[in-house]
Amino acid sequence: MFELRDNAGLSQKIVAQKLGIDISMLSKIEHGERHIQGHMLRPLCDLFGLNYKELQIQYLNQKIEDEFGDQPFFKEVISRMTDNSTI
Repeated sequence: MFELRDNAGLSQKIVAQKLGIDISMLSKIEHGERHIQGHMLRPLCDLFGLNYKELQIQYLNQKIEDEFGDQPFFKEVISRMTDNSTI
């Protein structure tokens, strides 16, 4: 997120206010010490002109991987879900 903010020439204070968080939380996110939260996605997209659908998909993918990625049958479950998907 630092690169987005830096390229846009925005201060941490402005970005933190738009995301509804404090500067220390934003700093931790930028340094990889914390993850972005779901409620921050829409304001982040609005602020930087990002595609909400793509960011939401990336966010959910990361959450699922973090939560279940070390399970022995994780990839098989994902494959089955994809095969049975009606989307």
